[in-house]
Amino acid sequence: MAGRRALRARNAASHRLGAPGLPLGFFSGLPGARPRAARDAGPLRAATRAGGESDEPELLAYLRAGLLLRTVRAALPDALAPHTPPLTRAASLLTDGTWVWRLDLAHYVAHAHVRLPVDFLSAVRARAHVPPEVGAGRLAALRRRWAR
Repeated sequence: MAGRRALRARNAASHRLGAPGLPLGFFSGLPGARPRAARDAGPLRAATRAGGESDEPELLAYLRAGLLLRTVRAALPDALAPHTPPLTRAASLLTDGTWVWRLDLAHYVAHAHVRLPVDFLSAVRARAHVPPEVGAGRLAALRRRWAR
């Protein structure tokens, strides 16, 4: 029984990874409109912690190296420090071809050590923190899906 459950969980994870862009870090409480394809990752404050992952600098570089899917020009307030200068293009969307996240996710990881999903961390570490090549067709499909 436990073996079947583990197999089902593995199959479900594999299916999700083939989906047209897995949402990453779309926390409730973030200013700006949320794309329809994004799922709520829970409250941003609940995902913060005192210290980050041991490889946080490499994770930040990975997040910042994402390919641009959509530009949102508006500057938005920092959800954790609203009295600081606004974050430029915070709600713009980036991708690595599998995951899709907001531009400001790297800011929250850097300043509040926001927890990232284990599936994402495993995938990034398996690639030695090097973003994969993304084909033009895949990027176009992601842009169509995440434009709404």
